[in-house]
Amino acid sequence: MIFNLYLQGKSVLGIVKELERLEIKSPTDRDKWCKRTIDVMLSNEKYVGNVRLLDNGKHDLCYFAEGNNPAIISKEMYQAVQIEKQHRSNVIEGEDCSRRKNKKYSSKK
Repeated sequence: MIFNLYLQGKSVLGIVKELERLEIKSPTDRDKWCKRTIDVMLSNEKYVGNVRLLDNGKHDLCYFAEGNNPAIISKEMYQAVQIEKQHRSNVIEGEDCSRRKNKKYSSKK
């Protein structure tokens, strides 16, 4: 449901509000959901049955186990969410470094 809501255009905060409206408890059995929980879920490969072992972000070496556990969503849906997340992101990856998109909003007219 979370992946579907995201692909339907809901923001992470919108998904949090929808889950709380439906009275769906968080993974820690709380009434309130953290935005970070939803964001991590949307990026977690385990939902398609894959897992990265020994990947702590500090080393180049890690092991990728495909089909390690039963998939909850399709690989296509997972990829669509990753593309949508990149599309919604305000970070541009340049050749030399990452930077924020230059979009400034002013309350003055």
